[in-house]
Amino acid sequence: MRMQLYKMELYKIFHRKIFWIGILAILGLMFVYFWFAEVGDERCVIDGWSYSGYEAVQMNKKITEEYAGTVTDEKINQIVDKYGLPSELNENMPGWKNGNYLNDFVTRFFTNGSWENGVKPTERYRLKDTDLWKAYKEYNENIDSKSEKNDKKQMKNEILSMWKLKPTLEYTTGWKVFGELLQFGLILGSIMIICVISGIFAEESQTKMLPLIFTTVEGKRKDTSAKVLASFTITVLLYAGITGSAWGLCKIVYDLKGGYNLTGVVISGSMWKTVDKVPFFSYLSALLILGMLAFLSLNAITLCISAYQDSMFGAVVATAICWAIPLLVRIFFGGFVWILVDSMPMFLIMQVNLNDIYSIWCVVAVIAVGVLAVSLTKGILHYKVKQVV
Repeated sequence: MRMQLYKMELYKIFHRKIFWIGILAILGLMFVYFWFAEVGDERCVIDGWSYSGYEAVQMNKKITEEYAGTVTDEKINQIVDKYGLPSELNENMPGWKNGNYLNDFVTRFFTNGSWENGVKPTERYRLKDTDLWKAYKEYNENIDSKSEKNDKKQMKNEILSMWKLKPTLEYTTGWKVFGELLQFGLILGSIMIICVISGIFAEESQTKMLPLIFTTVEGKRKDTSAKVLASFTITVLLYAGITGSAWGLCKIVYDLKGGYNLTGVVISGSMWKTVDKVPFFSYLSALLILGMLAFLSLNAITLCISAYQDSMFGAVVATAICWAIPLLVRIFFGGFVWILVDSMPMFLIMQVNLNDIYSIWCVVAVIAVGVLAVSLTKGILHYKVKQVV
């Protein structure tokens, strides 16, 4: 009986027009954002010829392949000899007017230039004098120190040595775009969760079905578990679909390479923050875990509010307000309150938020799990004892 109720709840969700409208809207808006805001902003200048959009992506990929691999002073000199250093800033958009992926990479890590600060490159540095080299050296020394503490555990040492990294040059723009596209998709997905899941409990009150469902204790128990399980199934599938779509688009257009680097090389183009000095795939794992927790905790909060509401519209409005409130709280309050706010669904999906809290992201994740558990428990208990007048 429980499985039949579960399938029935899924059937009800899948046959709502708002569900499929939401899916199509998310996929469509993600593609529009990807093609026009991400791919459309790409620029590449080679030998005086200027490329933009998809053509710029292909040219940047092509010229980077020639120098792909471990970064050396000789390789950097060859890039500068062939492509020079960018010297003109764009007036109407971020970046260099006469830059491409290669000479921008050199400028970021081997000169004092920075288009973000409006500083043109006037000084060149050798590899061992750069923050890039120091960051990799510090990271690998930490690996060595862990190996020394476990000198009797050969297998563990071999695993640790595999984590050692060298600064490598690859076309990593795809990973940066993936993070931004994923964030955009998760924002849209959050809105869809609020609209779709809000009716799970509230709909029964609105349609006056509660008296029939609650006729027996067994019916009440199985109906509740079926609704909860169905809502979490939809949430997980939605997260997987958004993540897979973002990955697929970036893989097709950009070709996701260069992930075996520190995060600063792959995403930010600097080595200043703590997050810049961690392996990119560790950073990516944290990003995906927090994104999933954002969806699951939002689902639990939505179920809780739905249990207290007698109409779908009221549940949607109340959940939307609760979803947005942390933004106002963060504006007006600071200190420990920030950690609590960062654990809320709205901020868990923000990549810039992870960049700031990376050193304590596990603490934030634990708080998010707590929010999930409390919201779900409170919602289920209230729904089970709900009285219909």
